[in-house]
Amino acid sequence: MLPLLRSSYCLTLLPDSVTLTQQRRAWPLARWQRGLAHAAAPIAKSEASIAAHALPDGTLDQDAMAAGPSPDRPTEQGYQPWHGALQAGLSQLKELPPGSQLTVVLSNQWLRYKLLPAMPPLQSHSASLAIARTWFIETYGEAAATWHIALEPLPQGDHQFACALDQALLTAIRAMATQAGCQLVSVQPAMMHLYNLLYRQLGRALCGLVQVEAGRIHLAMMRDGGWLGLSACASQAQDWPQQLLALLQRETLLLGDSVLPTGKLFVHLALPETHAAAWPAFERAVSDMGWKAVPVFPQVSSVSAMASPVQAWAGS
Repeated sequence: MLPLLRSSYCLTLLPDSVTLTQQRRAWPLARWQRGLAHAAAPIAKSEASIAAHALPDGTLDQDAMAAGPSPDRPTEQGYQPWHGALQAGLSQLKELPPGSQLTVVLSNQWLRYKLLPAMPPLQSHSASLAIARTWFIETYGEAAATWHIALEPLPQGDHQFACALDQALLTAIRAMATQAGCQLVSVQPAMMHLYNLLYRQLGRALCGLVQVEAGRIHLAMMRDGGWLGLSACASQAQDWPQQLLALLQRETLLLGDSVLPTGKLFVHLALPETHAAAWPAFERAVSDMGWKAVPVFPQVSSVSAMASPVQAWAGS
C-alpha cells in the first residue's frame, strides 16, 4: 500500500484507559479550514484494570497513582506500571489493517519533564542532549543516565522544553507496534500532543495547558509561544476542580504578574465522563480568577504538518 493511502491511527495510553482513534487525513488546501472542528470518534476503548499503578489483583491503587510519576520506581518481579496499558493496546492494534501508521500518545505520569535554559542556537544536538541529561541526573539520580531524552528543537523565549522516557518503555512500544504489524510513526508525550493540537490558538497572551489524568494534574504556563512554567500535583478524580484551582493560583503567584491574567486555560479532562459534571462550576471559578476555561477534545481528525516541540521518538 502506498504511504499516502495507509490508514493512520492514534493510540492513547493512560493510567486507567487505552483509546484507539483513526486520524482523518486533511489535504493541505483544506487543512486550514478544518482546524480542530471535527473530532474522531474512538474506534476502541478499554478501561478495565489497566492502571498505571496496579495491585497484584488488578485493581487500582489510588494512593500510589496520586503519588506521582515514577519511571524509575522499582517494581516487583520486573513488572512496570505501564505493562497493563500496553497489553490492552496490543489487543486493539491487532484489529487494524497490516501496515497501518501509528502514533502513540503516552500519559504524562510515565515521563519526566523539565524546563531548561535555552541552549545556544549553534550548539550541536549531541552537546545539548548531554547537558540536558546532566540536569535530569542532578534531579532524579543515576537512573536518568539510561532514559531517552528529547529536546524542543527551536525554543522560543528563555526556556527549552525537555522530557525523558524510560528506555524500556520505548522499546516495549516499538515491540508492540511490530507485533501488531503497524508502522510506528511517532511516540508523543501527552503534554506535547496537546500542544501540537493547540499551538495555532495559543496566541501571545498568558495561557495555560492543563491535563487532568487519574491520579495526577499537569499544568504548563506559556506566553508568546514560550514556556514559563511546568507543575503538577496529585489528584483524586472527584476533587480535580479544587486541586486544579489551587495549582493554578500557586503558579500564577509564582509568575509574579501584578495584574490578573486574561488568557485562556485549555483543559483536557482524561477522566470518565461522570467527572465532567463539575465543569460548569469550575468554569465560573476560573472566570473569577481572570481566566477563560476552554475544554479540549484531543482525538482530533487531521494529520497535519504541525512541528512538534519535542522530536518524535519512533525514528531512532
